[in-house]
Amino acid sequence: MRSILSINLFLIISLFLNLSTQTYAQTPIHIKLVRPNFITISNDLHNNNRIGYRFHEHEPIVYGQVPLSERAANIISEKVTGMIDSFKNRNNTFTNKIEIEKSEHWARQDWTYYMTPTEDGIEILLEIKTHEEGLPEYYGVQQCFRMGGVTNEAWRQEIAQTPAFSEYDLWKKEGGGPKTSLTYVMRNSQWEALPAGENCVGARTPIGMAVDYLRTEGNMMDKVGPYQASMQMPIDHAPITRTDEKGKWLSGIYWEQTSHVTYHHPADCIHSIINVGNIPPRSRRVLRGKIYWFKGSKDDLFNHYKQDFLNEDQQSNLVVAACQFPISGSIDKNANWIEQQMRSAKVQGSELVHFPECALSGYGGADLESFDDFDWNLLREHTTGICELAKELKLWVLLGSSHQLSEGNKPHNSLYVINPEGRIQDRYDKRFCTGGDLKHYTPGDHFVNFEIGKIQCGLLICYDVRFPELYRAYSQIGVDVIFQSFYNARHDKNCIHPKIMPQSAQVRAATNNFFMSLTNSSEPYSWPCHFITPNGLVDYKLEANKPGILLSEIDIRTKFYDASRDYRKEAMEGKLNSGEIIDDPKSKDRSSY
Repeated sequence: MRSILSINLFLIISLFLNLSTQTYAQTPIHIKLVRPNFITISNDLHNNNRIGYRFHEHEPIVYGQVPLSERAANIISEKVTGMIDSFKNRNNTFTNKIEIEKSEHWARQDWTYYMTPTEDGIEILLEIKTHEEGLPEYYGVQQCFRMGGVTNEAWRQEIAQTPAFSEYDLWKKEGGGPKTSLTYVMRNSQWEALPAGENCVGARTPIGMAVDYLRTEGNMMDKVGPYQASMQMPIDHAPITRTDEKGKWLSGIYWEQTSHVTYHHPADCIHSIINVGNIPPRSRRVLRGKIYWFKGSKDDLFNHYKQDFLNEDQQSNLVVAACQFPISGSIDKNANWIEQQMRSAKVQGSELVHFPECALSGYGGADLESFDDFDWNLLREHTTGICELAKELKLWVLLGSSHQLSEGNKPHNSLYVINPEGRIQDRYDKRFCTGGDLKHYTPGDHFVNFEIGKIQCGLLICYDVRFPELYRAYSQIGVDVIFQSFYNARHDKNCIHPKIMPQSAQVRAATNNFFMSLTNSSEPYSWPCHFITPNGLVDYKLEANKPGILLSEIDIRTKFYDASRDYRKEAMEGKLNSGEIIDDPKSKDRSSY
């Protein structure tokens, strides 16, 4: 009997080891540390080629303020720990730690790279740990991916000797004529070659477009980065790749939060400048990246990238920026605030930006006495500009404004859904207008729901919060999150709204089990942006009466306490009790005991 148990135990252990080996099987990719700051990478399927990687070089590009807390920076410590543990637990993960001392250009920080070889390259997780200083909203650092050939200097060949991907080798063969580019980026949904030449060239991603505008106050520079790369037209996505001369093999790199990509000679290297910032003191953040190296086409690379970084798991969560600023009767001033906050939200990692009620137009009856002489052409001009910026930044934008109707009819109080292609996808019109609203606005007659990945979104405006029927209707169609824009400002200090509006929204969230993002003007006196989870709790809120951006993450896979889950559907269908009703005379007699 003992012998049989021993055999069974051996089989179970063997099965477990086999499963572990299958999960993290030996791959053709190998990593070797050749200098304290350099690795060389080889691929058994592509012999006689070694690619290099330099972890830390030059000085950072710095912009913005250091966040005061992890929550303000949308850092979820449990998620960070989970991702680090997932890499640590892999059998073949290469780890490299770099301690960066405080200097004229650098804040003190620690970087730890976790690199796991795969069939098509290397998965990377970068852990950034701060000390007493923290890192500001943007802290751009260059990652160097080297593919030097046989014509390079000897010390460079120690790190990388990759004749298959060496442009410099190819140019030497071409004998000084027009140079061939093997380096490609994705622009307007098509792969395009970066111009060939010994001078450094590059391109901005949507994050790069945002941060360069902010840090130069709109005076976009022609050259960016440690090598002063000449910026070409912006690109859609961050992967940058090098192919061999025949286009049969490729090697490339992608990092989350990439702001710029460049390439540089004679080192035959391509770079990703990535934002490792927006970290408070004594905290940590992680970023994912991947090195690609396999036999295939550029379109194959894009498909691998989508599978790795735009997969189903990514479609279940959404980073939201709820914005507040002092809305006024000036369309120009409002538009400046909106565009500034869109750019800042993009730099901080947001995918959707949510603005208050009448954020662009100003609010009829508060900021505007009437719409009699309103400049509708100026409003349309700025709406077009915001749509164009949404396209440039690849952002969803929920824009509060006023929508002009035919002559003789009052406008709608509206919330536009602008998609990342810069198109107005839909428009919600405030359904319940107050008595004061009706002097200036025409109420709406429809719901708006739309999808971002797997997340179902719904829209409401301000006074709608008083009518639970609206939320029940959204609940019936399976909405996951309500974006509700408010204008509760320009009141006295004793106004009741700060005491009841967010609280009412908490009840709506809890009884219907959805997330809620609340935005408001910051014009005194007001209450601030709130983010509410499906259990009715306020996850975070901004400071009142001050401009700001509230970062939050919606993840529909997270389970929250839901007290009414078992009976909600029946209640909405009219069964206003739980369990079965019995026919009992003592139950029917309500005047005795």
